[in-house]
Amino acid sequence: MPATPFSKPTTKAEKHTRTTLDTLELTPDVVNAWILPPFQRELRVNSRVEELAVQIKAHDGVISGVLTLGVLDKKTYLLDGQHRRQAFLLSECPVGYSDVRICHFETLAEMGQEYVRLNSSLVRMKPDDILRGLEQTSEALKHIRQRCPFIGYDHIRYSDKAPILSMSMAIRAWRGAAGEMPSSSACGVSATDLVDLFGMDDARPMADFMLIALGAWGRDESYAKLWNTLNLSLCMWLYRKLVLTQYSHKVGKMAPETFSRCLMALSANSNYLDWLTGRRLTERDRSPAYARIRSVFIDRIQEDTGKKVFMPAPAWFTAK
Repeated sequence: MPATPFSKPTTKAEKHTRTTLDTLELTPDVVNAWILPPFQRELRVNSRVEELAVQIKAHDGVISGVLTLGVLDKKTYLLDGQHRRQAFLLSECPVGYSDVRICHFETLAEMGQEYVRLNSSLVRMKPDDILRGLEQTSEALKHIRQRCPFIGYDHIRYSDKAPILSMSMAIRAWRGAAGEMPSSSACGVSATDLVDLFGMDDARPMADFMLIALGAWGRDESYAKLWNTLNLSLCMWLYRKLVLTQYSHKVGKMAPETFSRCLMALSANSNYLDWLTGRRLTERDRSPAYARIRSVFIDRIQEDTGKKVFMPAPAWFTAK
């Protein structure tokens, strides 16, 4: 059986769903030719995969369940069944047999939607798995990924070149910083709904902030605490209040360059970095953290300008 192309739907039902279902004879060369789409999750060969390989070998190559393939531009993608494919290869069977569902797509975005729908109904997916699948249909997510490749979906801080922040955490922090009080309320929103709420009006300023933060804090592991939810959310909140808008007639609007220098001052404050250990965006830690950030900002601006500085003093903040 060739890896591609597959015959197109012919019956009325098949044309309506753009899918066909058949029992196919497979070989290692055929299944190895199937391409993993860019939103596919990481392959993890664990004991269950190894047990399935033994089972496939004992049943003369029969692969349980239904494999789902996607055909796009005469290329065949493996949407669902990559662990079963790996088990078949581990079994070393020269020939395998499986029920295969073949979906025909016009765009990669359509394939991503089907991947999310299929996997959401079968297994519990992590929020970043869902966001990765929806990226092809979301201009906002694509904008963030293009401008901020250091924000990703998996392998966070796995290596020097790996993402330093997950997409779901970044978006939830940005959404949580939109109100009068930075909070983690967006954590109760599903990943799919989060994308629906996250448009270009959010993506552009969020990317601007993220690039400023990266320039100030970098990738160094010693500054990893600055990327935690507490500090990130509070700094996002200040960026919204000081750079994007003017908080009050008393608190002047801040230039992005000034805000960047203030973020750099945070990374140079060892006392604050030590204090951040184990802190979370909770009622107990929010105000003390903001007090420290506020103090660092004021000191840095006064050092640069020699002028008295006013910073937001919201109702949830208790000065000490």
